[in-house]
Amino acid sequence: MPVHSRGDKKETNHHDEMEVDYAENEGSSSEDEDTESSSVSEDGDSSEMDDEDCERRRMECLDEMSNLEKQFTDLKDQLYKERLSQVDAKLQEVIAGKAPEYLEPLATLQENMQIRTKVAGIYRELCLESVKNKYECEIQASRQHCESEKLLLYDTVQSELEEKIRRLEEDRHSIDITSAPVKLEKHLHSARSEEGRLYYDGEWYIRGQTICIDKKDECPTSAVITTINHDEVWFKRPDGSKSKLYISQLQKGKYSIKHS
Repeated sequence: MPVHSRGDKKETNHHDEMEVDYAENEGSSSEDEDTESSSVSEDGDSSEMDDEDCERRRMECLDEMSNLEKQFTDLKDQLYKERLSQVDAKLQEVIAGKAPEYLEPLATLQENMQIRTKVAGIYRELCLESVKNKYECEIQASRQHCESEKLLLYDTVQSELEEKIRRLEEDRHSIDITSAPVKLEKHLHSARSEEGRLYYDGEWYIRGQTICIDKKDECPTSAVITTINHDEVWFKRPDGSKSKLYISQLQKGKYSIKHS
């Protein structure tokens, strides 16, 4: 058997340790390489997983949105149909006259109509009463005016008759006292009225003519004839006063007239 020395043994051990360290180094380096490659592969797999997950989530969200939109559309259509049916039902109630929304305003309108009808009736009665009172006032005023005119006419006629009676009395008295001279005087002057004209001593006089009136023991005056009656002549003096002459006075010669 070969014999080895102690130094040989140390060299051998040292050589073996170096081999072991090399082997360990090689093992550790291979492990590092494996770790790096696994990490790289894991990073690639995780990025691929993230993209797929995002795409999947996006699709899920789109599907959920589509479902929500469909549900919203369905609910909207359902709500529209329900509201339409409610409106139709309410319209039928209104047509039938049973809807509270129709009956309450209708009752208010009917109440207002009754009040206004009552007020209009009262106003009509007041208007009729006013017209009746006005009519009665007009009738009363007409009657009073008629009575006043009648009294005025009666007084006028009475005054004229009294004046005529007085003149007749004067004529009768003068005839009784001086009957003979009167008969002579009547033949001295000719005076009469015919159709609104005055005939005196061969001349005709009409209304509107200016005459000169002469009376014994007085100055002659100028006047305008205004009226010629059957037995008297009215004239207007320059001062605006009116007087009259009896035709009998002209016949007797108490007054005389001539054209001015």
